[in-house]
Amino acid sequence: MKTISQNQFTEFMSKALPELMASVTRGDDNAMSSGKISVPQFWALHHINAAGKLTVNELAAALHRGKSSTSTLLGRLSANGLVRRKHGKSDRRVVYISLTPKGEELIGQLVENRKDGIRKTYGSLSGTERALYMGMIEKVIQHSRTLAAIALVLAAFPATAQKAPKSYSLDESIRIGLERSLVVANAARGREIATAKKKQAMSGAFPQLAGLADYSLYDADNLTDSGSTRVGAEASWQIFSGGRTVSAIRASKTYQQLTADTEQRVQASQVRDIAFSYHTVLLARAQVEVLEQSVRQLRDFEEETRKKFDTGTASEFDWLSAKVALSNEEPRWVAAKNKLSLAKIAFRNLTFIDGDFNLSDPLEYTPVRVNLDEALALGMRKRPELLEKASAISLRKENINQQKSDYYPRVDLFAAYNYYDPDPYGWLPGSTGGEGWQDHWNAGIRASWNLFDGGRRRANVSESKLNMAIEEDEYFDLRRTVELEIRTYWLRGRDSAEIINATTESIGLAERALKIARSRFDAGLSTNLEVTQANLELSDARLARFVALHEYMNAVTGMKYAVGILLEEYTDE
Repeated sequence: MKTISQNQFTEFMSKALPELMASVTRGDDNAMSSGKISVPQFWALHHINAAGKLTVNELAAALHRGKSSTSTLLGRLSANGLVRRKHGKSDRRVVYISLTPKGEELIGQLVENRKDGIRKTYGSLSGTERALYMGMIEKVIQHSRTLAAIALVLAAFPATAQKAPKSYSLDESIRIGLERSLVVANAARGREIATAKKKQAMSGAFPQLAGLADYSLYDADNLTDSGSTRVGAEASWQIFSGGRTVSAIRASKTYQQLTADTEQRVQASQVRDIAFSYHTVLLARAQVEVLEQSVRQLRDFEEETRKKFDTGTASEFDWLSAKVALSNEEPRWVAAKNKLSLAKIAFRNLTFIDGDFNLSDPLEYTPVRVNLDEALALGMRKRPELLEKASAISLRKENINQQKSDYYPRVDLFAAYNYYDPDPYGWLPGSTGGEGWQDHWNAGIRASWNLFDGGRRRANVSESKLNMAIEEDEYFDLRRTVELEIRTYWLRGRDSAEIINATTESIGLAERALKIARSRFDAGLSTNLEVTQANLELSDARLARFVALHEYMNAVTGMKYAVGILLEEYTDE
């Protein structure tokens, strides 16, 4: 049987695989082949269709993608009417993704077209050849899975050599930060406290049962003829309290919603701060790299100039100027390295990541189109701070209702059943004796009404109304603040995008200018001032681009936070 080398096989497969894929998809005239949906979107539809429904986290794991990019992908599929979101029945915070009828129809068509393409491509094979081919493919797949398993096993054991710092993506950093943040944990505890308060408020609507037992003395001079003992139980039920109990239940539910809004605000703020800090570390690292490259170029240039001075082809002024330019650039590099160290410390404090680390995501420009009017409307609906303040106003209203309930009487039903002994010492010598233990019951209705309290109730209601007015004014002021914040991030994103586009061209021009300046200096047509100036301009252009990238990425993150959708990318809520 003919054999070929591994290199020959690799060369053949590198050419054959694209041709095979083109043959399989040649008859496709569906949404994927026409570019209406991408390959990642196809695989997302495939995994959702196979599972029936998935959370965002589950889909991200299946696709081997980050939570943020998966959320963006789902947004496009949802806009095309291919998937839908639905809250879980047992936990409303969990959102499941499933296919719409349109999505089911599309994935069915894609699968059938792919099967038809396979049938046509491999139609020339006989049954024996198909079985042989399938066996080889299964062997390749099994080998691939084995290699993946070995890689996982090896990753579980520490290497003998010094381990490189672990790299973290933005998604991983945010997940770790949310899990370890004490502020987020306390916000979750606040929501649990609200649940307990709701149960406390609900208890006021149910009857109360108390056990009773007492012993009384009537005449201390004659102990054997002056006491009684009682044991029993009493039930009471408040049937009217001027609306206080109902208002307390409503207030407890509102407080529960308030703490949920607070938790979302705290989580969203933590996500925003981690993202900002992540971007700051990326910027500081880029600045170090740019200035390090600038220092290296100036150092090489200074060395070349010194050699030329030694041979008499350059003046002492040229050499000294090169040394001064290098000396001026080195402090900038040192300052950038210090800035990077501080940025890493700040990032570590936010995420609680221990030890040294690297960040894997780059500073990159991904255009995001935002309709300002739609963003403003979305922010008014979904911003956690506004939802939190609206819940606080509702709490103030319920507080007023509870204060007003003091103007009404309180009515209780009660019933009691007691065993008592009027002469517990009847068995002692000299006692008059008694009838022993007796039982009796009583039931009725009890009303109490505070008719005059010196104006305390009116003052309490007045105070509560003033507090609610303050909350309402703060709410409208907060709406203006949120609107300004959205507009600010929108403008920052627009301006930084323009700077990015401008610096892209300026970097190319600066690189060309430096190359020309070096050529002119080497030819003796100019001084080294042109070279050092061109080097400085190139560094500044690169730094300006990285600053603009940092500003743009922060503007996108800030815009998502300002309109209240940032947290949705990192949770299933």
